[in-house]
Amino acid sequence: MHRHALPRLPDVSAGLRHSFSRQKSTLPKAPWFSEDGEKPFSKRRPSEGANSFSKRDKDGSFSKRDCAGTFSKRPREGVQSYSKRPQGGWETYSQRPESSGPKKVAKALQSVLSPQACAQLEGKPPGLAKKSKQVPLPPQNTMPPSMEKLAFEAQDPLTDTVSLPEADDQDAFGEVDQRFAAGSFLEIRRNGLREFGVVLYTVLLDRKWTVHSLTARGELWPHQEHDVQFQIPNFVDKQLAEDCGMTLIPESEKEMDSRVQVLKRMRSFERSFENTMHEVLEHARTIKFYDQVAHPDSKTWAQITIYDAAEKLFGSRDVSLEQLLAAQTYLMEESTSYVVEQRRFLAKQTFWVRPREDVEVIKAVHQMSLENDPALNAFAEKARTLVSASRVRAAESFREPPSRHPLEGVELTEKDKTILRYLRLSLRTTRRIQTDPFSIPFSQILKKTGLYDLEIYDESSVYMLLSEMGVLAPWQEVVTREEARFEELEPVSLRPTNASPMLPDPLGPQDFYRRDLVDSLRHDFGNTPVYVIDDWGAEELDDGVSIERIPSEPDNVWLHIHVADPTTLLPPTHEISRNAFRLSTSSYLLDRTIRMLPPDAGFHQFSLGQEPGQPDKVMTFSVKVNSRGEIADYKVRAAVVNNVRTLKYDMVDVALGTVVNKMTYPFNAVAPNRPSVDSSAIDSAALEDLRLLQQTVRKLVRARVRNGAITMCLPMIELELNPRPLPDDILGSSELIPSAFRGFPDILYGIVDTRETGARELVSESMKTACRVASLFFRDRGIPALRRSVGAMRSERVGGVEEILKARAEDGFIDDYYSTIRNLVSAPPGRYLTTPGPHALLGVPEGEGYVKVTSPLRRFGDLFAHWQIKHALLAAAGDKASPVLYPEDWLSRFGEELETREFDAKRTERIQLEYWAHLHIQRWLSDPAAAERQGPDPLQHLTARLMTTPNLNTRTRDNNAQVYIPELGMKSVLVDLPQELDIGLGDEVNVKIKMVKLGMRPMIEVALR
Repeated sequence: MHRHALPRLPDVSAGLRHSFSRQKSTLPKAPWFSEDGEKPFSKRRPSEGANSFSKRDKDGSFSKRDCAGTFSKRPREGVQSYSKRPQGGWETYSQRPESSGPKKVAKALQSVLSPQACAQLEGKPPGLAKKSKQVPLPPQNTMPPSMEKLAFEAQDPLTDTVSLPEADDQDAFGEVDQRFAAGSFLEIRRNGLREFGVVLYTVLLDRKWTVHSLTARGELWPHQEHDVQFQIPNFVDKQLAEDCGMTLIPESEKEMDSRVQVLKRMRSFERSFENTMHEVLEHARTIKFYDQVAHPDSKTWAQITIYDAAEKLFGSRDVSLEQLLAAQTYLMEESTSYVVEQRRFLAKQTFWVRPREDVEVIKAVHQMSLENDPALNAFAEKARTLVSASRVRAAESFREPPSRHPLEGVELTEKDKTILRYLRLSLRTTRRIQTDPFSIPFSQILKKTGLYDLEIYDESSVYMLLSEMGVLAPWQEVVTREEARFEELEPVSLRPTNASPMLPDPLGPQDFYRRDLVDSLRHDFGNTPVYVIDDWGAEELDDGVSIERIPSEPDNVWLHIHVADPTTLLPPTHEISRNAFRLSTSSYLLDRTIRMLPPDAGFHQFSLGQEPGQPDKVMTFSVKVNSRGEIADYKVRAAVVNNVRTLKYDMVDVALGTVVNKMTYPFNAVAPNRPSVDSSAIDSAALEDLRLLQQTVRKLVRARVRNGAITMCLPMIELELNPRPLPDDILGSSELIPSAFRGFPDILYGIVDTRETGARELVSESMKTACRVASLFFRDRGIPALRRSVGAMRSERVGGVEEILKARAEDGFIDDYYSTIRNLVSAPPGRYLTTPGPHALLGVPEGEGYVKVTSPLRRFGDLFAHWQIKHALLAAAGDKASPVLYPEDWLSRFGEELETREFDAKRTERIQLEYWAHLHIQRWLSDPAAAERQGPDPLQHLTARLMTTPNLNTRTRDNNAQVYIPELGMKSVLVDLPQELDIGLGDEVNVKIKMVKLGMRPMIEVALR
């Protein structure tokens, strides 16, 4: 059989035969055989199997969970349970049951079980095969999990960490919830494994929607929605799927019969699918598929969808779902040539085609590994020499500034360069649903060096080797410096499909607007003071606020939010707009800033207050706020402001007498010196305005809290790097030539309380109000727009959400964040809608909506909304065009793509911050002059709060959990948890650092102390 050919249907009796005795028939209990009919499963103690998952009971202890993920809890008040606790344990079947006489498999089962399985169940010799040893049947309510299930359920803490809410926008970014109806056929992948299954039910479990699918092995597998890579709706009747039951073992004849029918349908599909796969493999070889789809430039990535792949492989545009799945399977298995899209693959169904040069490098090193080429030993010897010298330099120059120097006497052969290129290629952000084409060879290379004594060799090990060899700088993170790959095969066009006053003249991709299209519509705010309040180091000042009293309505005020207006110059047709969409946002990385709009193109002029004494063109969102903090009226206008006053947060806080949250610096014995705050620039008139602004925004906050607004967040890391930006000449060579690095950049490690108070609350609430007004503007004109929406909070515990809402402070903040963990409260991921949906976390109701418009200099979605608003204003001012610039169906597709890009940008920023924080901790641990440091060591007194239920990692055979370490402001993985430990969600334990990993997924492992 070709290596890509799928094995025939496994012996499904592995998942069914242990429960036959539950039927009301004469079928007696049968001996328990292993799947291959040759070797019996080994006996396991309770602590060794996969059935030792845990769940906290009301009294704080944990009871067992079976291997299908269904919890076995003692009844407790207010908790929704959905399964029964299995009886017995692994140690109860050590004796073989006595023979019960002749056995006969029912006809209904003969049609689904293999002849060998039937022979085993009937006690007959399995043909001429060697007679297998028989192991007594376990208790009726237990079933050993298959090796595939154990491998699938092996947790990977590197990819399954707890995402803490961001305080700046509370969007609850994450994978979009995707419900799969009962009866759907799914392909699920995790840890490089693939399995087919049919959905039986989905439940909320540990704050995640968990799907339970009946696999072709007859087992019930729990898995996450993002494990699903392909689906066929209505594969079997929904009622038939629901009749299969919810427990690991069927509990009635109806449940048993239903599962048999589902498995028969799956067996039939798999037989057909195997033939289709053979056809795919043959066609791929015949037509030289990779040569057809790879980019002509040997250094450039290409893109292909499974639809395009299926069309090429089957020679027809009319392809079935089965053929699409076969094409996808082929691309998945050929991971040397194709890389699955990281984000929302189920919706995109897109693969990246590796450049030809990269494929040649991978194949070359694979061949070296297969033949145990002497070049690998020679490379390992050179690596040992380079690493040894690097470690000496690192200790000698520990407190020097960073520098790079040429390394003399290093001669690299062509094979050495190929190996280095291969190792560098392995450092990419990828999903673990494909077989990793790098793992085996780089493990072999790392072992040959003898430099690292590790249980598991992964990308963090490769990063360590390349860093110590001098190929990468010791301070060079690779997540934000990945080689270019993400260029669209078919770029999204931002040009409106209909005639628009926004494009009065033909404009090319390099043409700016020749005039201000809304100049005649701009409202002049005269000498009204506009307060632009931001941090000292802010690079783009894109919003300000002003307050207008209403003499005839003393209880009401007009709050004006003025936003920078780069669309005065930039049309949607410009190549800068296309690039801004590609970036989606400015990235304020620790070591540099990547601006969405290039500073050398003149966009700095739109930063408010950039040219003192000169008017600023803005888009203004005005709202009349009544005494209850409600929106009584609103206006959206193009405007001009002439009196911009730039202030800093701490200046305003001092003037208002606000007590603000202080930064803490765990690694500094003395807090760093900060310049004294001078608030003398705030005169009495400005102070009166600021006080009225503060009173107004507090009314707005209280009104949102009445509508359910809630803020759930923890203190977070805030780092400062010196020098910033890092010069390119102190980074590793792009030619992968080893260098001698000395010293290290200075890192100031701080932890900031993310609760918004004082001046920050004043600005933040004003911006939220502008976003609400923008949505009302679109709603009242029937214009589809991209609205950020978050659904209602949810809890697995009856009354959990209500309990949390009662615990809110006046500003909606939850002081005890861990109470949300104990109550299993979570919010669904944020998403874009074209209609005014709710934003539950912000207290924005259905029908009002929330459109981001306040940061067009740094967020593409805001810039895009400004084009839509201007088009509508021009249409209303006399132009006969429709107020709709982009149709709703196009906008929906565009919103999905923008959401993906925004998520990737935010994730990249977060991972880079985590990298530098982990790197600082690693250096602290390895400081050769640690004895000379002043003050206590913060790492000697760490505590951790449990964020997830402890679970068994079947790969490492230990229990672990996700935790938050308050002293470091970061999440971590708590490992080696004793099974008998009485600990519950949100509880605190004392911990010590066990391991620090860098690379593509920085992580710290901690253990109990």
